[in-house]
Amino acid sequence: MTDHTPIEPKDVFASIPRITLADVRDAAMGKASGTRLRDLRSAFRFLEDRTGLDLAETPATAAAVRDLFEDKRAVELGASEKRLANIRSIVTRAIKSHGPRRTWITQEIERSPEWRALLDRVARQEDQWALSRLACYCTVMQIPPDAVQTAMLGGFWQALSHEVMSKSPKAIFKRTIHAWNRSLRDVPRWPGERLGSPFKTDPYMLPLEAFPAGFQQAVASWEERLRNPDPLDPSAPVRAFRPATIEGYRYTFRRLATALVKSGTVSIDQITGFEVFFVEDHFKAALRPFLKGETVKTEGYAHKMATQMIAVGRHHLGYDEAQLAPFHAIVQRLKPKSPGGMGERNRTRLKQFDDEEVVQRLLRFPEEELERALKQRSKLRRAKGVERALAISLAIFTGLRVKNLRELNLDTQLRRRGKRVFVHLSDDETKSHRALDLELPPETIELLDHFVADHRPLLPGSQGPYLFPGQGGGARSYSAMRDTLSRTLWKQAGIRMSPHLYRHAIAKIVVERQPELALDLSRRLGHKSLNTTYQSYLGTEGPAASRRINTLLKALRDDSCGDES
Repeated sequence: MTDHTPIEPKDVFASIPRITLADVRDAAMGKASGTRLRDLRSAFRFLEDRTGLDLAETPATAAAVRDLFEDKRAVELGASEKRLANIRSIVTRAIKSHGPRRTWITQEIERSPEWRALLDRVARQEDQWALSRLACYCTVMQIPPDAVQTAMLGGFWQALSHEVMSKSPKAIFKRTIHAWNRSLRDVPRWPGERLGSPFKTDPYMLPLEAFPAGFQQAVASWEERLRNPDPLDPSAPVRAFRPATIEGYRYTFRRLATALVKSGTVSIDQITGFEVFFVEDHFKAALRPFLKGETVKTEGYAHKMATQMIAVGRHHLGYDEAQLAPFHAIVQRLKPKSPGGMGERNRTRLKQFDDEEVVQRLLRFPEEELERALKQRSKLRRAKGVERALAISLAIFTGLRVKNLRELNLDTQLRRRGKRVFVHLSDDETKSHRALDLELPPETIELLDHFVADHRPLLPGSQGPYLFPGQGGGARSYSAMRDTLSRTLWKQAGIRMSPHLYRHAIAKIVVERQPELALDLSRRLGHKSLNTTYQSYLGTEGPAASRRINTLLKALRDDSCGDES
């Protein structure tokens, strides 16, 4: 290996002067004329007027441009996708021409002879492109190909973050690593080692197998109790727990046991069963890392785990209420201020639906997505687009959880009665163990029939029974369904939605307009009680309630004025 002294990335970026977008605008407009001048003036005025951006305070950096455009959608700004893309292109070109002047070390460097020779051996053109930025970076950093290691990729990431404006630095970074590893596998005598992410850290949670056999046996015994409850045991669960719930208990045991060990409260050899948690100091030490704070943002996380351990103490260890009393006291102190209430993130995202225009964009989206899909020349892209339109229509008009939506079975869960179509879920197929029958609206039925007859057969896995097929005929994966419900809605409509937020959003939209439908809403969501609906799905209706009350008071005032006249 050649002996080189690499340059530190911080030295490359240390001398970059601070130039703002206002500086770039002024410099670019000072050298432009005619149509170019008009386009520049229009683009920068758009940024100020539509986004509220202060050009004089915004640095003319790649990161600032990425953040600006990735956080906005054309529909939010009252522009077309093409218009916004043109503005981004104009601003990017202006920054490259009039922004901080230096050599772009991942693009403009003349690669060293050894790097040129290496890339010439790569047959795949896309891999050459992917590796070209790394070659430029390593040339300026004086890193030869045989010295490329995972540890030095942190500097490469820093360079990409400073320089990439029009694309995702993360995507480029991942493609570079992938191209390097593929070349290592396919190109004879490729130098260096297999690369990985330089940002990976050791997982906090220890594997179950790291703990003594006694603890593993206690976990297995508890899981068996939940998986196969004894119908003759009055203390056993009424029904078998879902696999996801059982897995949740296992995670709790591993997290708490890991916390005990890493806090130094006990050694790992002392964790031989659940009894180790039921010492008050141990109970507190195990829960402390999971209190809401800088690293844990969710309120109620520690409370949930503490409640689970109370159940273990009562039913597995046989502790009576006197023995559990000090732990009950801790559980009570951990109880969230709004038990079962809506999370802060969902509450924040639901605020977008205070805007009637956003509500209309959501409700019109399936129809508009269908129109976009039918314009596609590729049959497969057309089929995927129609599938997205149907999935979002079902999410809106059924409120199904994403698990049920992605696993909808054409043979058993979609039932026809004449021209009407119903979604039927049995009690063992729903989270609340309550059977669900939902009728689809005519427009969703029309979309369903169109998809099944003309487009679904083109999708991989369509030989299986699932409405939304996955590879091999199985159900669509959760991640794929999440992207279907979330990514396009954000790109085309500027609406940020997780799959589960559909349920909250429709609840908000319905109850704000017709509060008397709360009971019908609760039934459609599959809740056992109206209290669940109010606690977990509602709570952002204050503005709508104020509007209704204000309307009533104004009407009473106006009536009173009419009587006096």
